[in-house]
Amino acid sequence: MDKMSLFTQDHYCFPLKWLYECRTHPQSPNTMGQRRRGVALPSPAKHRSPEGLNMAPQYPATKHNICMVSDFFYPNMGGVESHIYQLSQCLIEKGHKVVIATHAYGTRKGIRYLTNGLKVYYLPLQVMYNQSTATTCFHSLPLLRCVFTRERITVVHAHSSFSAMAHDALFHAKTMGLNTVFTDHSLFGFADVSSVLTNKLLTVSLCDTNHIVCVSYTSKENTVLRAALDPQIVSVIPNAVDPTDFTPDPSQRHGDRITIVVVSRLVYRKGIDLLGGIIPKLCLKHPDLHFLIGGEGPKRIVLEEVREKFQLQDRVRLLGALEHKDVRGVLVKGHIFLNTSLTEAFCMAIVEGASCGLQVVSTRVGGIPEVLPEDLITLCEPTVRSLCDGLENVIARQRSGCVATPASIHARVSTLYTWRNVAERTEKVYDCVAGQEVLPLDRRLVRLRAHCGHVAGSIFAFVAVLDFLFLLLLRWLFPDQLMDVAMDATGPQGLWRRGFDKRKGSYSKSAMLTKEEPSPIQTKLC
Repeated sequence: MDKMSLFTQDHYCFPLKWLYECRTHPQSPNTMGQRRRGVALPSPAKHRSPEGLNMAPQYPATKHNICMVSDFFYPNMGGVESHIYQLSQCLIEKGHKVVIATHAYGTRKGIRYLTNGLKVYYLPLQVMYNQSTATTCFHSLPLLRCVFTRERITVVHAHSSFSAMAHDALFHAKTMGLNTVFTDHSLFGFADVSSVLTNKLLTVSLCDTNHIVCVSYTSKENTVLRAALDPQIVSVIPNAVDPTDFTPDPSQRHGDRITIVVVSRLVYRKGIDLLGGIIPKLCLKHPDLHFLIGGEGPKRIVLEEVREKFQLQDRVRLLGALEHKDVRGVLVKGHIFLNTSLTEAFCMAIVEGASCGLQVVSTRVGGIPEVLPEDLITLCEPTVRSLCDGLENVIARQRSGCVATPASIHARVSTLYTWRNVAERTEKVYDCVAGQEVLPLDRRLVRLRAHCGHVAGSIFAFVAVLDFLFLLLLRWLFPDQLMDVAMDATGPQGLWRRGFDKRKGSYSKSAMLTKEEPSPIQTKLC
């Protein structure tokens, strides 16, 4: 079974009402965050290698209970969703406990388990716009507090400036005294009203956040300026790509044509208007040129109008929305990968295209110049003329054979960005954050007023006081020590284990549960 089929497989679903299930805790009220008596936790199992040698799992010295929070996660697909999933899997592999909190997607509600026992909380929060929830700072506190308490979370890691749920989680986590980390995946401007409001919200969210992660140095400069941050608490950790999922296959290409592949959301920010100007100019000059476009969005109508106006139905194919597992099958059919984005913090799409052995042509915006070496990418200005000139040069080199082979390009890209390296660097951020102090309420109020201005700082200081009082009310109505502690599917004490299968001669994954507490998860996680 391939990785993406495992990714899209739900192993088990609990009803959402379990979030509020409270049972009398048999231990002392002060021992919050411990399991009920009678549930024996298995110690890290020693595995036996084929040679008969005992091999114990290599767990880090400091184990973290991490909650990834964002509005954007599976079944929605994109760069943020892929980043959260892949990073979580690598952290689980390194011995940490990871859970994910996001909002419900249609009928996908409650608790689901993905690959390696990755637990996902699909919370019933109202979606307002573009898969982002409405934020009031209070309606999400009961649910997030329940998740943080039941899972014994020590680090809350929020993702994306566009996610209102991520900002709420940061705000509530600080009220609960938890360490916080934020990863910014986007670039923002400073002029329009939307950017001004978002930047002010980001200033409030990050002024007392322990650490911030950006995916490129350009993104770091942008975030530091927007949120008025100390650059010393901002780290740069790029995205990555799994090279085994994006391998070249030149046999899928048509020998009698040159195919330009575009895989992107069809929105204004991705430069689809530029693409609409490029297609007729290049198709007129090169009769053997074809375009293969994957993605969906409001700007699809622009491409359809261009295709109808210039009668290019047989040379421009619009594939519509693609699942992540189908992207590689589209990329290997092309010779050139084109990215026309107007703003990008990192752009994983060009890394995936290069990993499949394609020649990459992209706009020179944001953090894109940092992503690939100069000999693997052709950078152009975000104009139709510049992009056409860049494509003309690459097409000429492709016809003359003066380009690197797909296998050699893949070999280079596969060593540039790996998720295990990203996880190791993120783990160091967690270790640094774990030793830092979470500001108490009085000092937090002073920080908000001093950092965010007298007007906005005073408003959000008042909101922080209300948030703290609401938390006290919830703790009085539903005490932490009476809240049922969730079973760990991942982490050093987790129920998901790797055991050696003697029949197959390899390691297989299975759920090892104790006899004291049998559960339906025993059969669902295997």
